[in-house]
This record gives sequence, C-alpha cells and structure tokens, in this order.
Amino acid sequence: MTETGKTGPRKLLGEILRAANVVGEAQLQDALKYQAETGLKIGECLVRLGHCQSADVSRALARQAGMPFVDVKKGQISPEVIAAIPKEVAEEHNIVPVKLDGPGKVILAVTDPLAVYNLEHLKFILNLDFRCALTTEEAMVEALSKYYGLHKKDAATVGDAARRAGGAAKEVSADDAPIIRLVQNLFDDAVRARASDIHVEPFADRVRVRFRVDGVCRVADDFPTAVQGAVLSRLKIMAEMDIAEKRKPQDGRLNIHAHGKELDVRVSALPGTHGESIVMRLLDKQEGLVSLERLGFVGEDQRRFHRVIKRPNGIFLVTGPTGSGKTTTLYAALQELNRPDVKIITAENPVEYHLPGVNQCQVHHQIGLDFARILRSMLRQAPNIILVGEIRDQETASIAIQAALTGHLVFSTLHTNDAPAALTRLMDMGVAPFLVSSSVAAVMAQRLIRRLCNSCKEKHEPTATELDSIGLASEHIAGKTVYCSVGCDQCRMTGYSGRVGIFELLEMSPDLREAVFRSETTSRLREIAISSGGMLSLRVDGHRKIIEGVTSVDEILRVLSKELVLNG
Repeated sequence: MTETGKTGPRKLLGEILRAANVVGEAQLQDALKYQAETGLKIGECLVRLGHCQSADVSRALARQAGMPFVDVKKGQISPEVIAAIPKEVAEEHNIVPVKLDGPGKVILAVTDPLAVYNLEHLKFILNLDFRCALTTEEAMVEALSKYYGLHKKDAATVGDAARRAGGAAKEVSADDAPIIRLVQNLFDDAVRARASDIHVEPFADRVRVRFRVDGVCRVADDFPTAVQGAVLSRLKIMAEMDIAEKRKPQDGRLNIHAHGKELDVRVSALPGTHGESIVMRLLDKQEGLVSLERLGFVGEDQRRFHRVIKRPNGIFLVTGPTGSGKTTTLYAALQELNRPDVKIITAENPVEYHLPGVNQCQVHHQIGLDFARILRSMLRQAPNIILVGEIRDQETASIAIQAALTGHLVFSTLHTNDAPAALTRLMDMGVAPFLVSSSVAAVMAQRLIRRLCNSCKEKHEPTATELDSIGLASEHIAGKTVYCSVGCDQCRMTGYSGRVGIFELLEMSPDLREAVFRSETTSRLREIAISSGGMLSLRVDGHRKIIEGVTSVDEILRVLSKELVLNG
C-alpha cells in the first residue's frame, strides 16, 4: 500500500503507523470508515477515535515527508529565537521558531508538512532562510500562547472538555488521547454520582450531558459542539456499533471499569435534529443483584410472595412502568429458587445480569428469535421454572399460559399501572378469560421511590391538604413522625439518597378467579382483591413508607399521582 510521487514510492500514513505498532488493522479500518463519513484526514480520524495520540500522527507525518519532528512543549525557546519571527507572522501562518541554524537561518515548527511550500514567500519578506520541523497542533497552541500570548481556544476545545469532565479521575493517564479521557471521565463522574443512566444529547449550541440519579434526571455537564462527533463516535465504537450509520437507531453494549467498578453498559443511539442522542444504562455487576429485603419488600407481603413463588406451577406477573425495578424483582425471585435440582431457563431482551446455574437466552429480533419462539423451544428443554422477559403479544401470552397449565412455574412482566389491570390486559390481548383465571397465580405491581437522606431529613407536620392529596388520614399519623427532604452535600442537595420499592401483591383467590372468568372490570377486580384477597395497594404501601420515615409525602405524590387520581 504505497503512493507514487515524483520522488518515488511514498508510504501511506496508516501503513507507517501500523508498521510502528501504533495502531492495528482493526483500528485503521475504523478510522477509514470515519474518514469516509467525515472527510477528515486519516491521522485526525485516528486521534478523534482515540486509537492513537496526536504526537504519534505528527511523527508519522514527519517520517512520511522526510522532515524532523520537534516537541515545542518541551524545553524553553530563547527570546532571541522568538524575536526572529514577528507575532503577527506567527499567528497568521501558525508557526513558531525553535532554533537558530546559523546567521540568518532558523528552524520553524509547523503542524502541516504542506505548509513548507506556503512559507516560501517569507524568505523574502523576513530576509531569512529556514527549514521546517513538524510538531503537534496541541503543542503549537501552547507555544503560541506561551511565547506570543496568542490563545487559540477552538484548537484546544477537546482537551479542555476532557479536563472539565473530571480531571480528578485516577484511572486515566494524562498521556491518553483527550477523547479517551473525556469519555472515561464521563463514566467516572456517573459512578460517583450513583447514576443509573447517562444521557448525551446534542443541541444546536452545545452537547448536554445528564445523569439519571434515583430515577430523576439532572444536568451533569455541557460540552462544546466541537467535540460532538468525536465523543459520539468513540462511544459507538466502544459499543461495537456502526459509526457510519447516523440515520437509523442502533443498540450496543460495552464493558468498562469506572471509579473502581466493573460496569456492563447498554447503549442506545437515536438520530435527532442536531445529531444522535445516546443513552447509556449502567449496570453494576457487583451490586446489580439485590434481595427483596433490600428493595423494601418486608412483612406479610414478603411472606405471601415467598409462598407464591414456591408453587410448582402457574404464572407470576410483575407489572409497572419502565424503570420500576421489575427485572430486579424477578432476578431476586430466581436467586431464591435457584438450586441444583431445579432447571431454570430465561428469555430476556437483553440479558442484564448473568445468574450462575441459570440457562439464559438472549432475544434477537433480527434473526426471528423472539420471545414466542424461544418460549416454544424452552418447553422441549424440560425446565421447572421459566422466565419470559415480557409478555407483549397474544402468541407469547398463550404459550406462557399453556406452559403454566402443563406444570411449569412461569415468571414474566407486563406494562400496566397496577396489579388488577394485568388480568384485564391479558384478556385484551385475546387470551380467553377461563385461561387467565386458571393459570395466573399472582400479580405484583411495583414502583421505585427515593429514600430520604438520613443526613439531612427533617421532621415535618403535613398539612390537611398534603394528607388528602395522597389519601392519608390524619389519625393514621397520630403519634408518628413524618419527615421531609432538605438537601446537603452528601445527597448533592436533592434531599434523597438511594431508592426503595413500594409494592401491591394480588394473590388469586376463588372469588377473584370467578370474577376474572366473568370478565369483570379492572375496578371491580381491585375491590375483590382488596376485600377477599388481602391485597394492599401501592398507595397503602406508600403510606407505610412515609410513616416509617423512609420517604416523604412529596415523593409519594410524585410517583403515584396518576394512581391516586384513578383509584381514589
């Protein structure tokens, strides 16, 4: 791979870097794709993607052009040498004199080998003879600032953003490429903030970065638009996504060490008006699998839950909106049931955490491997327990019900607001009421609410209006202490630290099965579940968390506002 010029064969820059073991073939191909997309030079592409440093590219360019390389950041250039080139000339032509090479001769540092031909006229203007040496753009910016007082802010934008994104991170070396540092520090900051998601959102004048902490988004930083392309390309390459594809949504996955933790990161890219918006879900492999007790599932509900999941067959459904902890609850149940004498198979999209001893299968819609197809194949594997990530259509629901009726214990999730609505949702999908009535063992709805920060929470006397807004009677808090959020340094002035679950467990009773068989309304099923099945609603569990000092009235109102209106 060579170019032929007037002076003979000339190696390509990528070949020089590869021969010097600076980059590999795969990295070079990534850069070529990025070059086709952006039109940038191959060296700049390699640096932007974090595959090498700018000094490596400049050394390779110098070797390609037959020029010496000089690092103008090192050492001190004497005032006598600096005086050889006026400030205006240095600024206009982006040059710095580095050494006198005899009377009327000087060595100039340049950032582009082609600049040599554009500087010939200076020999006559300045009455100087010179030869050129190559340096990096970053070094040139520093030298112009140091010796001439010139500031080229745009040229240093990437480095500035990287330092601003978390200069205190120790996992990243100062010698790493700026984009690598910027992205690594982004993950470090997210872990320090206990974020569950990172949102990178391009706008016309900036790139906004938000962290979702305890279920609530907050702005973490703003990057200049100059780093947008490099940051997004770096993230997409790490997640093994196509950096040249910007018109279609993409999903990927990556593993990274950040702030002393090993993270499994799910990445989603969505095209937008000003570029691709990237959302990353951070999954902590060390803390991802938690018990139900830690989630806040205690008391009689917990005992009923254990009784339900130890049944030999039936369907157990967990419902709630996205981000309400449904998967965490199902994993906690599987952990308790996972024994050498029990065969467990799961169908998930995606597999979030790996459970030792459990056969986990990943959904791949591109090849037709969806929940229904996996579920049909599962039954031929003779499992005792089946987990289906989500029931979203009639086919999947029908197969899950048939599995439950033929002696399997089936766990799955549905997107409904409360537990009774899951029963009517299955019927709306087209499942016959008698099948729902006979196969479903229990349904649990849940939400995640923020815990009050123990360092700053204060006693609070709720008003009658506040109590009425969440359906809590004043006699229920008589002699009890209610707290409100305040904010301190430990909770980053939010007043909350961590999350806990509130639950609504519906266990099928004979009266409830009869009501489902008659296709009763959701409101009627709720009444029967509370009266004959002993179900405690999400609202009641929220009241308990308030009285126990776990959370505040405002937080319950924020999370359950819709349910409080619908269910009185």
